[in-house]
Amino acid sequence: MAKLHRRVREVPYPHLIAAGWLVVVTAIAPAARADDPPVAAPDDPRVTRLAELVEQLGGADAAQRDAAYEALTTLDEDMLPAIRRRQERMHLGRPERRWANDILNRFRRLGRAEQDGEPPDMAEGARQELARSHRGRERGWVLQMAEIAVLWKALDRIGTLEAHRVAFPFIASDHGLWMPEARNWLRVRRDGLLAAAIDARHADAPHTRRWGTWAMNELGADDPGRTIQRLEADRLPDVLRAYAGLRMQSAMRVIVSYVDHPRRDVRHAAREAMAEYGGNAIWILRTAHRNEVGELPPAEHDWRQVTAALYAHVDAERLAPVREALEEGIAARDAGDLDLMRERFDAVLARVAEIEDPAPVADGYAAYGARALAAGDYDAAETAYRRAARLAPASPEAATWRREVRFARAERARADGVFDEATYAELAAADPEHPAVERLREEAPLAAVAPARPTGRTTWAIVAAVALALLGLGLLWTREPAAPAVADETLDETLDGSLEPSLEPSLEPSLEPSLDGSLAHDFNGRFDVFESTADGLLPAADITLADSTLPG
Repeated sequence: MAKLHRRVREVPYPHLIAAGWLVVVTAIAPAARADDPPVAAPDDPRVTRLAELVEQLGGADAAQRDAAYEALTTLDEDMLPAIRRRQERMHLGRPERRWANDILNRFRRLGRAEQDGEPPDMAEGARQELARSHRGRERGWVLQMAEIAVLWKALDRIGTLEAHRVAFPFIASDHGLWMPEARNWLRVRRDGLLAAAIDARHADAPHTRRWGTWAMNELGADDPGRTIQRLEADRLPDVLRAYAGLRMQSAMRVIVSYVDHPRRDVRHAAREAMAEYGGNAIWILRTAHRNEVGELPPAEHDWRQVTAALYAHVDAERLAPVREALEEGIAARDAGDLDLMRERFDAVLARVAEIEDPAPVADGYAAYGARALAAGDYDAAETAYRRAARLAPASPEAATWRREVRFARAERARADGVFDEATYAELAAADPEHPAVERLREEAPLAAVAPARPTGRTTWAIVAAVALALLGLGLLWTREPAAPAVADETLDETLDGSLEPSLEPSLEPSLEPSLDGSLAHDFNGRFDVFESTADGLLPAADITLADSTLPG
């Protein structure tokens, strides 16, 4: 040992070697962490809420357990960082293998599907097991195992690649006892888990890597050519990036064929994947350049120059049928001819649903929408603003365009006689300079003149009083002369009996309330009850192109 110690001390320039290792570790660590999903801070309210729900899931109250189960299995994507934080401590105090296996078998029995061949619903089995009584530490162990089952169901329901990655630690939990559930997961979701299976091949945990290898074999993903071609377009982006992350060389020839795909998200994913391969794909890129352009690029060009030339060529070819119309539309917009601009842009979008640089087109539609809104053409304004927001959802103005969609809908309802106060208030709160502020001022009752102008309740009281007086006069007019009141002890009873039934409808007028409880009136004694037809606020994500104004 002493000799070894002397040899270590005699290593030349030990401080330089240590510094070198520090540089290597520093360079590798960020790369290893770059793809990890974000983790919420320990004091994040979402983490606290998740802990409360898990505790409630293991409580003694059945109603609270069911409520917690419903909340946990329907978590949304915003809770993924909180689940990641929760996973960091899940390994503490877990049951030993024998107990964990026994609890999992209970979940499987209780969650067994009615149809043969269907995998058991582990979350449902966990919920039924938690309804039973347990002694000592067993209750805590059952809750720990149930938490994985329930959260895994939530991640599966979310269904994004990010959610699937968050589920990777569950596959490796309890010394791999969850592997049967991971395999059932793939058998049910099939190609929906393809990108996750490819990513799992280079996961940290051995059990997760083993599942990824098995899943790729099960799906035939070792043959990228056949695998990618059978996928639906909405699954292609994640799968193309996943193959590039795995550095699978056989996938390069397939991925490069998607760099000119009609769908922008697929096209961009393919280009990002080729950039991931970098210089390793230089010969694939040169071949693609020759196939598309008709000649090899200059020998001195590196992979970045080759890809730039290749993408410029395929983009020009893809937009060639609509290039002239696109340029004419932009020129018309700059000249202020918004009608010609819209005609040209509509023709472009009828041929090409997605444009590489949508900002000029989106700005043009927004300008058209502003003009239509000012002219009172609310349908055209809503359509134009919707299209602008759909074309450029990442634009700094996208939030403003979505607000204008709501404003156009509220203005249309107002023109039809329905004041959508909630929408106007929402818009005014988001932008104090928005015209919605003026609309609220126009429609809101003025406190200064309220005493001088009767309110609805006061008007009804006046009407009731007048009706009472007229009815009383009518009764007295038709009544035969009677003896003096002092000699007739039944006078009060006669009046009460004759007046009470006839006065009641006047004092308690029957009105059908409108759908939103609103009652409109004028001050000439006429009353109208309106039914609200306001559509409510437009969701911020609702920016789909859902109109029929495009030609073709």
